[in-house]
Amino acid sequence: DGSKPNKPISLAVYVKFTPYNSLRMHIHIHDQLKLAEIKEVFSNYYPHLQLAFYSGPHKPYETSDEKELLPANAAVQDVKRTHIDGIIDIRPLQTVNKLEQEFQQRFGLPVQVLYKNNGVWTQTTGLDTLSLKELNEISRNDSDQSLIEDYDELEEE
Repeated sequence: DGSKPNKPISLAVYVKFTPYNSLRMHIHIHDQLKLAEIKEVFSNYYPHLQLAFYSGPHKPYETSDEKELLPANAAVQDVKRTHIDGIIDIRPLQTVNKLEQEFQQRFGLPVQVLYKNNGVWTQTTGLDTLSLKELNEISRNDSDQSLIEDYDELEEE
């Protein structure tokens, strides 16, 4: 089919390179996996985004309560409502909302995608219709702006 062979990343993840240079990430969700592993792999491919897992679900455009934030060292089996193993396919043009829904509906894992807004990790809420690629770029630009502002402050001293 013209694609390159899959490149193993860890026990949980593999990446497939398609002929159109579209990076697709596949994460095998299983009970022994730690939330930190999912978060790390996701951020390796979207370095300006983060995943945050919560004990309760949220609707599109809603925030999650920070009191419900789950610890990164928790195992999937200890937090998910559905004990079904499976592979989640994450694509650059996938919307934030679709990714969050898939984690919730297929695996019982409420998740929020976070991005940098004025240097602070922020839940997407109003940006749920953006693609992961678009949101990563917005967050990258915010990070770049923070670097420029920090540099300007140093120059003034």
